[in-house]
Amino acid sequence: MKNKPVLTGLASALVVSVVCALSVSQASEQTGEASKIEQDKSAVTQSETESETKSSEPSVQKVGESEAAEEQTSLTQLYSHEVSGKSAVTLYVKDIPVVTFLGKAEKAEAATETKAAGEASIEQTQDPMWRATTVAAKINQFQQSGADADLVRVIWDKEQKTYVIRAQDEQLLAVNKETILPNTTKDSAEDALKITNLIRRQLGNATALTDIPGRPKPPVAKAPASSGAAVRYQLRGEASWYGGYFHGRKTASGERYNQDALTAAHKTLKFGTRVRVTNLNNGRSVVVRINDRGPFIRGRIIDMSRKGAQAIGLTSSGVAPVKVDVLQ
Repeated sequence: MKNKPVLTGLASALVVSVVCALSVSQASEQTGEASKIEQDKSAVTQSETESETKSSEPSVQKVGESEAAEEQTSLTQLYSHEVSGKSAVTLYVKDIPVVTFLGKAEKAEAATETKAAGEASIEQTQDPMWRATTVAAKINQFQQSGADADLVRVIWDKEQKTYVIRAQDEQLLAVNKETILPNTTKDSAEDALKITNLIRRQLGNATALTDIPGRPKPPVAKAPASSGAAVRYQLRGEASWYGGYFHGRKTASGERYNQDALTAAHKTLKFGTRVRVTNLNNGRSVVVRINDRGPFIRGRIIDMSRKGAQAIGLTSSGVAPVKVDVLQ
């Protein structure tokens, strides 16, 4: 008979203790893992809830923001086109063409000097789109400031030797061969005055200006051969002028009307008669030749060509009191 191993009481107690400790440890680990999983689930649920809450909140927009942006966009518009083969951009203010910027016929050489940050390059200042955009931005800022449209003025700038349109104390633009009225009069002074009045009207219906402070007086234009002729008699009344629509059409004398010639219409004087017309508002005078009939409005005694009217400062006012010396 074989002897079976018998555990003593102390050894048995140790075995039981080890087995119990292992069971408790495994149970703790399982409980910890379960608790961690529950915490992770809770965090995910909370994150999803916060995300849903944020996405459900409406976006905040200040009242008037969209309207203000729309008003700013619609105040000025720019349109690219060509004029006599040159690139051009016309600036519209409230859908009315106000000023056209012309590009150079030949591209200027690039500047060699270093430009400071924010300073426009020579190429930019010659680019019609850049110039138009700059003026449009100034007009938008002036309108948004709530300033009176009567503060838009035009002057003769002696330093720049050109006509400058200003809004309060800031220069908007200078009128020259590259900056003209869309339907140009080919006279920088008249273009400047008309551009100014268009801006004044579109920004606030300000009263139209009739003259330019400091405007240099042009030399008196004279017709050949008879400028020093003796005066036969004198007439007084109002003068008017006529231009583009009649240009190239036949006059009463049979000649083609040329708005750039020194001619005029009179009701009765013989064709070919030369007269000296003096604007009594400014003292400027010019000698013109009669080659047409008119005007047929009471009080008016002579209808000038556009060039004759420009010589005596008549184009902006349209009508002015004059003295007409009929020459021999």
